Amino acid sequence: MDSTWPVRAFGTWPHALRASGIVVLVGVVVGGATSPAQQYLPDALRSLANAAGPWFVVIFVAVRLGRSPLVLSILLGVVGFLLLDVSYGLVSELRGFPYSLKNVWTVVAIPAGVVVGISVTWLDSKRRLLVALGGAALAAVLLVDGIYGLTVILATTGPVVWILELVGAVAWMAWVWVRCLRPGASS
Repeated sequence: MDSTWPVRAFGTWPHALRASGIVVLVGVVVGGATSPAQQYLPDALRSLANAAGPWFVVIFVAVRLGRSPLVLSILLGVVGFLLLDVSYGLVSELRGFPYSLKNVWTVVAIPAGVVVGISVTWLDSKRRLLVALGGAALAAVLLVDGIYGLTVILATTGPVVWILELVGAVAWMAWVWVRCLRPGASS
């Protein structure tokens, strides 16, 4: 099976700088915006700023847009998650809310970044199993986060974001199937 996306640019400094710039920009902006979003988003959407799924999606997309080879994608995934956390902490501190970078999200940034880096590169594989696994990583995060939200913390959050995550997971895997995995898929 051929890739359904353009070929990756390998080994050029301009490409690496572009890919890094995308991830840094997304990590800083989204991480920094998350703190005020927790206060100012409408109640139905406030969980967007308190859920793991949205942060995973934005770093997944940012690394994917960079179209980097595996090692750089892994590094950018880790850096992206760390920047989300650091930017969130900095803005929270500036807003008068104490925040320590010694937290679970700083630790989770490393394996989550590795998963993102591997997943986005596997989406370009000629091996259908790797494409499926690459797509499944994003779907799994959204499914787990959505189920957690609906079963554990629903009373304090409302259902909108969790349902959107579940729908997003199913829609994403359907897209991966149609574009990449079904017999005769376009390439």
